[in-house]
Formats: sequence, structure tokens, C-alpha cells
Amino acid sequence: MLSTRLSTLRLPSRPLAVNGLRILWVLVVLWHELRAFDWALQSCLWPDSEQAQLPNSRVARILVIADPQVLDEHSYPERGAFMSFLTQLMVDLNLRKSWRAAFHHLQPDAVVVLGDMMDNGRKSMSTTEYENYHQRYRDIFKAYKRPVPTYYLPGNHDVGLGASASFSLEADSRYTSHFGPRNHYTSVGNHTLVFIDATALAEEDVLRAGRGHSFDSWPAVRYGPIEFVKQIAASHSGGSFVLFTHIPLARPQNASCGPLRERGTIRQGFGFGYQNTLMEGATVFLLDRLKPSLILSGDDHDYCDYQHIIPSTNTSVREVTVKSFSIAMGVRRPGFQLLSLISTVPLDDSLNQVPVLPPLDTPCFLPDQIGIYLQVYLPLTVLSLAFLLLCNVLWSTQRVRGTKRDRSRTRMSYHGFSRGVGGHRRSRSADAHYEMDHPSSLPLPISKPRNVDFGFAWWKGRWWTSVFCRCKRGIQRRRIPSLPHRSSYRHEVGVLCAFTKDALNVAWPAASVFVVAAWWAMQR
Repeated sequence: MLSTRLSTLRLPSRPLAVNGLRILWVLVVLWHELRAFDWALQSCLWPDSEQAQLPNSRVARILVIADPQVLDEHSYPERGAFMSFLTQLMVDLNLRKSWRAAFHHLQPDAVVVLGDMMDNGRKSMSTTEYENYHQRYRDIFKAYKRPVPTYYLPGNHDVGLGASASFSLEADSRYTSHFGPRNHYTSVGNHTLVFIDATALAEEDVLRAGRGHSFDSWPAVRYGPIEFVKQIAASHSGGSFVLFTHIPLARPQNASCGPLRERGTIRQGFGFGYQNTLMEGATVFLLDRLKPSLILSGDDHDYCDYQHIIPSTNTSVREVTVKSFSIAMGVRRPGFQLLSLISTVPLDDSLNQVPVLPPLDTPCFLPDQIGIYLQVYLPLTVLSLAFLLLCNVLWSTQRVRGTKRDRSRTRMSYHGFSRGVGGHRRSRSADAHYEMDHPSSLPLPISKPRNVDFGFAWWKGRWWTSVFCRCKRGIQRRRIPSLPHRSSYRHEVGVLCAFTKDALNVAWPAASVFVVAAWWAMQR
């Protein structure tokens, strides 16, 4: 009953079904590969845009990203060469699309990268390999004909943390020659942006604590982070500090990170080449010496908003751990942070600027690229294949039924014709008897010899002739039951071949659009 109802459904024609799916797939791919990133950032606005414009104000807008961790062939050794290459290609493509959308939509005045620029920047490799690796990073995060100042700080994947034979002895010199100093600062108005080498701070803090020194009595490592913090705290007593650190500051084990975090929280922990947070002593040292108005950190890959208490003043300060910019870091929706620094110029045209508002910041989130693959492309693929398979089965069923109907009509016509022919034979037989009794005066043609039967005349008209013909018809009828099996096999093979052809016809335009969009994103 169900098969009968399905076979009578009004189906679209094959060209209409195939071309309709083609158009649908091309539109879906174009949207998710080219427009979804721009659309996701439509609601991403600079935090100062919600503030009233002050007279003589100056706004510095800074785009802050964390842990892009550009992959290389050693990032996933267990996946094999081909899968590693494919993973690297897809992650690079996502980074390019994300960076282009963020840069063009937001037009920042400056960019801060909170470390871990390259996934294996600390790994032992030749100079040529490192240069090619670094060039890939620069090619992804290019300024698009509008150069802006970019500030970096080292992460544990850039220079390493702890000792390991796999870490390059040239990691420090390579970092400083390609990204800049490990500890540095810059001023924007009366805001001072402080960039701390948190990996070196964690290592020096272990040495200090192991030797039983306080931070005041500790003979700081020359050009190290502790010496740098002491010097900048002493020389910049006015204004506000905005602290940038790769490793988050210490906090209680079960401290909440707020509703924007995807899962879990930040807990203290150690492992091969990493440390989840700074130790309590280093955290108190930074808070007391700098008294920052805002702290921005990375390394954790997920978002976290936590309030620290500065012991010396008993005031609170926010630390925002910025989401990773990469889809390969365990978060479904990568992100970044927007920082607005507002200062005013006094009416007497003094060169000094006075900050009138604390730093303003807000998070922004990028599309869920893994979700696009798993929740858009995969279900649409399954539905498209199911639709094509159902259509091919029904098309074939309706065609077979139509063929059987035509055959039955042909048989009926044939039987009617046979009956007519039989009557005609009988009439011809009567005419033949008449001609035998009344021979024609016209002679037979010369080409038809008379009375030539090649010795088979005795067969004609005998009783066994009818018996043989009946046996032959019976044998042919007995062979008929084996025909449906061969016919159904050919029917199934024909359906599968047609289904495969239709699926390929639907797939190749969408695949071509995806490849062209990827190439276009790579070239821009």
C-alpha cells in the first residue's frame, strides 16, 4: 500500500531536482564561506561607541587577540601526513577569514597579540623552516594595505616554558628578532600598556621561591620581568596601567569565569611546557606594584572574567582571559577582545592628555566553524542524498510500471492482431482451395520454382507438428518466472548508477564554489 502511494507521488523531473539542489548548495556554501563571518560581526561594536562623545576626546581602539597558534606539520603527528596537511589547510583558511572580517569591519588603531603566535615556534628546526613558518603567520595576519602598530608578548609555544630537549636553544633570539622585545611598554595618552613575559616570570618566580627570597630582596635577573616591573612601576607613577600577560593570574580553584565561558574554569596546573596560572606570589607582586586598571591574559583558550583584589589598596580589578582566535584550540566559537582607551586634550593645547574614563572592553565572537561543518554541511549532505535516492527509486518504479503497462497494451494489441490474422489465414485457405479447383490462367513467376519442398513436405500438416509447438510454448512459459529476478537486479543496479550520477552532478558545483572561495580567501 505504501509503495503504491509512493509510486503515485507527483515528483519533480530529474533536471529540476538536480538543478534545485545545485542552487541550494551553492547558496549555502557562498553564505557560510564568505558572508557568515561578516554577518557574525555586525553586532560587534567598539565599547566607546556606547559612550557619549566628550569634547576634546581622543579614542584609541585596540584589537586584542590570543593564541592563534598557526599550525605546522608537527602539530598533530598522530594524524599522519595527509590529515595533518588537511587540518593545517582548514585552520589556516579559518584564521584568514576571521582575521579579514575582524580587521575590515573594526578598523583598529592598533593590535595586541597575547602570545602563542605559532604552535611550534619553540621547536628545534632549521632557520629556513622557521622563516617559512613565520612567513605563513605574517601572510595570514597581514594589515591589508593599512599598516597598524602590532604589539606582541611571548607565549609558552613561542619561547617554551621549562627545560626540554625538543625546545630550540634559538627560540629566544628568534622571537626577539621576529616579534620584538619580551618585556616592553607603550603609552597611549596617560594609559600605559605593559607587556609582561609571563613565561620568564613563572620560571624566575620558581627560582626566587626556591632560594627563600621575597620580591624586594630578590636580586632580579638582568632584563628579566621582575626587574622590568620594578623599573616601570618606579618611573610611571601617574596614569593607569593596562597589564597584558600570556599566563593568567592566580585565583581560587573553583572561581567562576562568568556566563560567556563555554565550559569549566581556570585552575592551577602544570605540564609539559605549560603552566595554567602564575603562582600566588607573582600575582600579588604584579597587582601591588602596577595597580593595573585592567588585566588582559590568554593561554587558557576560553573566555574568563574574574575580579582580583589588590592587597595594598583593597580595590578590585578585572582580569579578562581572551578567547583563542583559532578553531583548533578546543573552543567552538573563537573570539577576541576590543579595548577602547579614551583620553582628553586640555583646552590649553598641552601635550599631556588626561584619561577621563577607565579602559573599556568588550568580547566579540566568531562563527562556529565546526558547527558549520557538523550542523549545516553534514545534515544537508544526508538530506540531499536521501532525497536523490528516494527520487531515483520512485522515478525507476514509475518507469518500470509504465513499461509493464505498455507491454500489456502491446500484448493485447498483438492478441487482437493474431485473431485477425487467424481469420485472414482461414480466408486465405478457402481462397487457396478455390484456386486449386479453379486454377488461374496466369503462370507462376519464374523465380518461384514449382513443387520444391527440399524433402520436408512430409512434416507439414502432421499431428506431431502441433504437439512440438505446444511443448515449445510450454518451455518458454516455464522460463518466464526466472526473468523477474534478473530484471530486479538490473533495476537495482540502474537505480544506484543513476543515484551516484545525480549526487556527483549536485556535488561538483558546490565543491567548485568552496575551492574558489578558499582560494580567494587565501589570496586576499
